Amino acid sequence: MSEAGLGANARRAHVGRAAVVGPSGPPDPTRPGASRMPRAQAASRRAASGSAPQKEGFTLIELLVALAVFSLAAMALLNLSGENTRSAARVETRTLGGIVAENLAVEAMIAPTAAEGTVSGSTDLAGRPWRWTRTTAATDDPDLLRIDIRVRDPEAQAAQRTLFRSRSR
Repeated sequence: MSEAGLGANARRAHVGRAAVVGPSGPPDPTRPGASRMPRAQAASRRAASGSAPQKEGFTLIELLVALAVFSLAAMALLNLSGENTRSAARVETRTLGGIVAENLAVEAMIAPTAAEGTVSGSTDLAGRPWRWTRTTAATDDPDLLRIDIRVRDPEAQAAQRTLFRSRSR
C-alpha cells in the first residue's frame, strides 16, 4: 500500500472519531457522564454490544409488589376501622345497660321495704328495650339483704350490679 493510500485511511479514521459539536458547544471531557459521541451513536453501540439502555421508572414487578403492600395496609386499616365500630357499639350497650341497672338499684334502695324473691321487667332507654331481673336474697346477717340486678339488651347481657341494703327502713 502506498503512503497516499495510508494517509487517506488515517484521515477517514480520524474523521470517524471527531467530536460532534452541539448547540451548547463541544462536550467537556472533564464533566461526569460526558460523551465524545452523539447519543444516537452511543445507543447503537450499546445495542450492538448487547446491553440494553437503562430506563428510568418502575418495572411491572416493582409496581405489583408496591400494590400488594398497599393492599395489605389498606386491609389492615379497614379491619381496624370495623373493630373500632364494633367496640364503640359494645361500649354504648354496656353504658346504657349500666344506667338502667343504676336506676333499678336506686329504686331498690329508696323503696320502704324489700321482699325476698325475683322480679323481672322491661324498660326503654335511648329508644332501645332493656330486660332486667332483680333478685333479692337474705344474707348471714338477718337485717341485711343482697340485691342482684342483671340487665340485658335483645342480644346479650349488658350490665350487672350488686348492692346490699337493710331489710327495713
